[in-house]
This record gives sequence, structure tokens and C-alpha cells, in this order.
Amino acid sequence: MEKDTHDKLVEAYLEYFKANELFEKRNSERTHRTTRKWLRTIRSLARERMNEVHEKHLAKKAANKK
Repeated sequence: MEKDTHDKLVEAYLEYFKANELFEKRNSERTHRTTRKWLRTIRSLARERMNEVHEKHLAKKAANKK
């Protein structure tokens, strides 16, 4: 079963959390890159989820007008 955007966002945050812990312990080029990669992923997924929430809201609003 494919995961929805919310689940992907939660998983990305957990990966970011692990990467950030490593970055704080050992500030290196690799940990820096990995932490920023997960932050970009979170930003992208958050934007996608934001659009899904908005579309769902608009659909419900339109359905209530009918």
C-alpha cells in the first residue's frame, strides 16, 4: 500500500531528527549535507500536503453549496 503525503512527511521528519542529532554531535560536511537534504524534503512534502488540505477544504465547501 502506498503511503499518503502525511505519512511521508512524518517519516521525513524522523529522518531529519536523526540527521540533525548526528550533525549536532559531529559537524561535518556529510552530516551538514544530509541534514539539509531532509529539510528540503520536508519543505517539499509540506507544500504538497498544504495543497492537498486546501483542495479537500475547497471540495467540501463546494459540496456544501449544492
